[in-house]
Amino acid sequence: MQHTLSFAAVQQAKRHAKALKNTFPNLAHTQRLDKAAVELFGVRDYHELNKRYEQFINRDVDTPGGPNSISHCRFCDYRFAADVKEDQRLHRERHERFLAAVETLGYRPGSHMERKRLKQDGHHQASHSQVLADQVAGVLMVTRGWFDRSLSSAISGGYWKKHPNFDAYVAMIVPHLETIFQRQVAEIISQYGRTDGVIPKDDTYWSPR
Repeated sequence: MQHTLSFAAVQQAKRHAKALKNTFPNLAHTQRLDKAAVELFGVRDYHELNKRYEQFINRDVDTPGGPNSISHCRFCDYRFAADVKEDQRLHRERHERFLAAVETLGYRPGSHMERKRLKQDGHHQASHSQVLADQVAGVLMVTRGWFDRSLSSAISGGYWKKHPNFDAYVAMIVPHLETIFQRQVAEIISQYGRTDGVIPKDDTYWSPR
């Protein structure tokens, strides 16, 4: 039952348990959760559904060997001690925020290392290419790295639904681009426009006002 592993399945079980309160008002919340898990997914109880969901989350976690090792989740880019309950809880909360955002947006922002590589490659291309179109593509790679970092921060902060999409973000970041990529910024503006006064000139993070 592959679908029982998903974030959506756990949320569906919770919603169904809430709806069951009208039909079974004498059942405790935990009993309604068990009933919902059985009815919707054919598992023994909600604990089994939740356990499978934990396995679904942890499939993206890399844990190196050795004492005091730090685990890393490739999906939500969280580093934590996998044997510490509080860290497990914090990872699950962050992972769920990323699952909800990615399922809605259809896009996962790159991890710290992915963003770092993107910005390094973009800077190199923007600085060394002899073709303007390739230089602009390099600038956009750098901008994508900033965008992913800003979106990741918005997901962590719970305001990702308000975060601008990439095209809108590029227009907002133009004042900052002008301080670094003077030769290419005119072409960026011709493609994306410019939106002043939203992201401070010395910053790359979008935040709600």
